[in-house]
Amino acid sequence: MQSNSTHPTTPSPTSGTNHRKGRFLRTLTYIAVFCIIFLLGVFTSVYFGIGRRRGSSGKLEQIFSLIDRFYVDSVNLDSLEEQSIPYVLSQLDPHSVYLNAELNRQETEGLEGSFAGIGVQFNTLLDTVVVVRVIEGGPSERAGLQPGDRILRADTTSLVRDSISSDDVMKALKGPEDTVVRLLIQRGKKTFESSVVRGLVPVATIDAAYMIQPHVLYVRLNKWGAQTPLEFQQAYAEHASQGVERVLIDLRDNGGGYLQAATSLVSEFLGAGDLLVYNQGAHYPREDFKSPRDGRLRKLPITVLVNENSASASEIFAGAIQDLDRALIVGRRTFGKGLVQVPFDLPDSSVVRLTVARYYTPSGRSIQKSYAKGLEAYIEDIEDRYLHGELFSADSISQPDTTKYYTRMGRVVYGGGGITPDIFVPRDSTGINSYYLRLLRSGTIQRFAFSYADMNRSRLTGFASPKALSDYLWSIGDQLVYSYASYAQGQGVPQRPGMLQESLSILKRDLVALVADMLGGERNLYYRIRNERDPEVQRALQCLTTNEWKPTKSR
Repeated sequence: MQSNSTHPTTPSPTSGTNHRKGRFLRTLTYIAVFCIIFLLGVFTSVYFGIGRRRGSSGKLEQIFSLIDRFYVDSVNLDSLEEQSIPYVLSQLDPHSVYLNAELNRQETEGLEGSFAGIGVQFNTLLDTVVVVRVIEGGPSERAGLQPGDRILRADTTSLVRDSISSDDVMKALKGPEDTVVRLLIQRGKKTFESSVVRGLVPVATIDAAYMIQPHVLYVRLNKWGAQTPLEFQQAYAEHASQGVERVLIDLRDNGGGYLQAATSLVSEFLGAGDLLVYNQGAHYPREDFKSPRDGRLRKLPITVLVNENSASASEIFAGAIQDLDRALIVGRRTFGKGLVQVPFDLPDSSVVRLTVARYYTPSGRSIQKSYAKGLEAYIEDIEDRYLHGELFSADSISQPDTTKYYTRMGRVVYGGGGITPDIFVPRDSTGINSYYLRLLRSGTIQRFAFSYADMNRSRLTGFASPKALSDYLWSIGDQLVYSYASYAQGQGVPQRPGMLQESLSILKRDLVALVADMLGGERNLYYRIRNERDPEVQRALQCLTTNEWKPTKSR
């Protein structure tokens, strides 16, 4: 519905500035009214089956007609809808969102657990696509691809060009299941073609699972997907022969995902009938989620590690564990995202995820932090915590809701702003200075680590075990840091010798872990290396391997 029609009246002879200002204000009015009426029509008429308010249909038609007939320029009304809906939703709360068809597909793939592709992790830091890791049991492993291989072409699409994006590569490699993609591969000095039959590629939600100490299983979750409970069960079974007697669950930086994944996994640690979480809204009756049976791991000692980026489903998991006095939570106050979004599919495969209720922990406290001051203040909350010292001192933790709630054994807990841990661990600021932060922002540390691993691949992959590789990299850690600092200077980050010495330890840890990971060997190696010198993990381990993990009335 586009038109070049002009307004039937002639504007009065005012100044050009005033005329443009008036036209701009009228345009904003048209857009705002259009958006509100459009959303009212969609939500009330289509999804909830509520009849339209008297005259609203006529207004919507009038708005379309006015823009079509009289607006000064041609307007693509479909594009106007796409731009307007996110703005209107953002006025409701920070988590009601609109996703176009492509974004909806990408997010669904990440949570459902698989997609059709060739099964590699790749890097685009160079001008070619380099295979970093071949997914075990996937199509590329069956076709014989190896870490370090360059993918020069996929069918007729060249993948050798400057600044190639990950999206471009994914479009070339992904496709319907059981279709064939012909790849041109460079391995060392050899170039050859390889045909790969696309298949289902698992999207793991567990970053690492390994025995961090004798009888202690460490599991790090990056999100909560449909397959998360099954992944956890598999990880536990794979290590059961090593005598798993305790579990450390790392939910740091886990921004959430499916509610059902969190409730299913947490019920494994609780008893039959335990209330895990409930939700309720103005138009959404209370819904309780309870453990369906006695969990198989209900007597196993556990510790849950969280931080300021643990959100949503991660907070539901931690809140249930804390409220039911199953274990102590270790780390820092979580993000505070406790709103329930229900997806409403639109005809073009886009989706509106509309907030319909709030989550409440078993004790009755709300997880959600306030968004009364607007979206900008909501987004800046974590930075404000940093500036106010909360990430470094338990005394600086604020309790937005001072209402007291009580755990099963009577311990006092608070709501309204995430989950406050039972055992506070400050953020490690050792070595973090302006030079280190500039290095991180520059992106040079990833590029250097990849280049170093790639150039030394044959030597570094020759070690007999992951531990031998780790020991070697630690032994040359100082040399790695100095080489990196020179590299970063060549990329526009001037050296600061004094600050470099302050950051030497943390840079060494970063580089050793990244270089090892870029080789594409054992998937746990990155976290094995980092966790050795991670004070948060070490404090959680200390808590877990003593009786300190057990809640008491005083804690």
